[in-house]
Amino acid sequence: MPPSNLQDVFSQRADELREYIFTQPASTFTNNPWALANAIDTFASEKGHMMIFKDKKLDAARAQLEAQQPAPRTILEFGTFVGKSAIAWGAILRDIHGENVPADVNVYTFELDPKMVALSRDLIELAGIADVVHVLEGPGSDSLKKLHTDGAVTSVDMAFFDHWEKFYLPDLQLIEDLGLWRLGSLAIADNTDFPGAPDYLRYVKDGGRGIEGSVKYESTSFETDSKQGKPNIVEVSKIVAI
Repeated sequence: MPPSNLQDVFSQRADELREYIFTQPASTFTNNPWALANAIDTFASEKGHMMIFKDKKLDAARAQLEAQQPAPRTILEFGTFVGKSAIAWGAILRDIHGENVPADVNVYTFELDPKMVALSRDLIELAGIADVVHVLEGPGSDSLKKLHTDGAVTSVDMAFFDHWEKFYLPDLQLIEDLGLWRLGSLAIADNTDFPGAPDYLRYVKDGGRGIEGSVKYESTSFETDSKQGKPNIVEVSKIVAI
């Protein structure tokens, strides 16, 4: 019997992805986050038809992170889904900082769906980066406020938005209001072209709130090609004034 709604489809795809990964030899992915991220991408493209942050977009984001000075230490991700991009952020940080990643280098990724949380945690554990990548269940705004109150997050080098598009702007502004951005921090957003996040896009393109003393952004749309030949946009916004 086919899935009855989108949530059922996501759940079924998660089960299929779990089977696809965990029926392969564990040695294929143990302590090899890039191998696992690539396998998830293969599944999403060829088998599960799953919407994830694909490699061409990831390459654009990776180049921005690798050029960032000082080197990124804290990444936030709003919308874990099956964990592909979270695993990639962890792999990028490990590539930048070396195998012995400092304890203050962390990815915090936020997800509402308990099934996706469990799957992502299992995949992150398999990849050997559970000390770097932390999956928090619940609304991202609530999780971030708690991380800030607890002193775990005092500065953010990059925030990635890939959840419900209507929350992109409120969550971006929450980071502002908590005073977590630094000069050179990055806000990276997927799906600003489709299904679209017009209020977020207008805000970063206009530079921010536009009042004295507020965070100012410079924003660039990076265009990549999909397999269907259609452009896919990832929006990269750099904090240039605080």
